[in-house]
Amino acid sequence: MARDKVYFISDAHLGAPRLKRNRREQEDSLIGFLRSIRDTAEVLYIVGDLFDFWFEYGSVVPKHGARVLFELYFLVQSGMRVVYLPGNHDVWPGPYMAEEVGLELTGGPVEVEHQGKRLYLAHGDEFRRDWKYRMSRAVIKNRFCIWLFRWLHPEVGVFFAQSTSHYSEERSKKNWNKKTNKQIYIQGARKKIEAGVDIVICGHYHRALVEQVGDGILVVLGDWIRRDTYAVLENGGIALKEWEGGIAEGR
Repeated sequence: MARDKVYFISDAHLGAPRLKRNRREQEDSLIGFLRSIRDTAEVLYIVGDLFDFWFEYGSVVPKHGARVLFELYFLVQSGMRVVYLPGNHDVWPGPYMAEEVGLELTGGPVEVEHQGKRLYLAHGDEFRRDWKYRMSRAVIKNRFCIWLFRWLHPEVGVFFAQSTSHYSEERSKKNWNKKTNKQIYIQGARKKIEAGVDIVICGHYHRALVEQVGDGILVVLGDWIRRDTYAVLENGGIALKEWEGGIAEGR
């Protein structure tokens, strides 16, 4: 079977403290999807917020989502490329992800080409322009701040991250219903498309969307919390789909 498809997922928020969905059920669904693409995918792009919090303390990493990481490792071992873009919740993937799991870490948005199409991939929060948000991003990516955080005991660090997590299903729904937030995405995509990109793919707002923007296409990936949505590029065409299968045992 030819590996000629490119897949995109985002926003599983594994380990989030305030999800209504059962964590085991959520992981099983994602694992089932990962196993289903093992023989057909050339590349899998994880477009941010796979974890609600991820931080590597040298010799210690968070335990949540371990089964999903095992599946990603198996995909890499099978010959598939798995590319990880940071989100606003998992902005610190490091050596463990790269060296032990085998993921390709981009460090930020990327422009790539597949099947004759130019794609711009970003988590999506980068489109925001308000100074408060940009200041918070600068702080959490500051090397000195990261160094200070690493001195916290891992249990303290995880507790602090979970207690300050802004993700909630209700808040996400409210934010997407604000027309201004949707327009931020469309305006950001339009600039990239006018610069020559064919498809802009992002996550962050937890709502699935495919929309024509000028001569290109904007794809917002949705999430793996409510509807388990993903995008697939096949024969130069992009489609947004929903995974409805469970875990595929024995594969």
